[in-house]
Amino acid sequence: MNYKFTTPIEMPRSTHYGNNYWIFESRKLHRRVTAYSNLEYENLLTLEMNPEVVYYCEQPCSTTVFVSGKEHKTIFDVYIVYKNGREEFQEVKYQQELDSDSPKGKRSQEQIEIQKMWCLQNDFPYVLRTDKDIEKGQYFIRNLSVLSAKARRFHIESKEADKAIISYLSKIKRTTIGLLSESGRFEINKTLDYLSDLYYRGIIKFDDICNDCLTNKTEVIFCGI
Repeated sequence: MNYKFTTPIEMPRSTHYGNNYWIFESRKLHRRVTAYSNLEYENLLTLEMNPEVVYYCEQPCSTTVFVSGKEHKTIFDVYIVYKNGREEFQEVKYQQELDSDSPKGKRSQEQIEIQKMWCLQNDFPYVLRTDKDIEKGQYFIRNLSVLSAKARRFHIESKEADKAIISYLSKIKRTTIGLLSESGRFEINKTLDYLSDLYYRGIIKFDDICNDCLTNKTEVIFCGI
């Protein structure tokens, strides 16, 4: 599939208003991805580990919108393509930045309205994501970070092993990480590596991943293929 936006705009760190700076290897994109704030990184991490997302591009394009004869320029945070073909632009903001009384409130609101207008004119869905949408629970991002790191390094390369593991999980439907480790179907100390790969692909999910750390007691639920 040919995606409309594939080259991120380079943003000099010294001139970007955001704080912090992240670079990570994307298994989904086969390249390094850059985020310019903690929240942008967290959002990209959720896209990286969402099996419904087939493609995304950070800082995908700079555009200009004219409002009342005045030129307004803006850069979107991320462009996304889902399995069902839906394309989407997202802007990422902390909820407190949207407060009209905050130092960034007015600027943030103006930016959002400009982006909404451009998306409306160009027939793209537009989604505003805040920390309340992204940080779903105390442990969600922490767990995703662990799973993402393992999924980047480990792929189930043997088709026979992949088929056998999926067949086993499809029969039991629900179990724990600890019981899977004891089942003898995984290499010693590599159970979470296998499960991270399956989670990345959307074949399994973990129960209560938002509110508790991943442990041997964490339940694994088969989702199907």
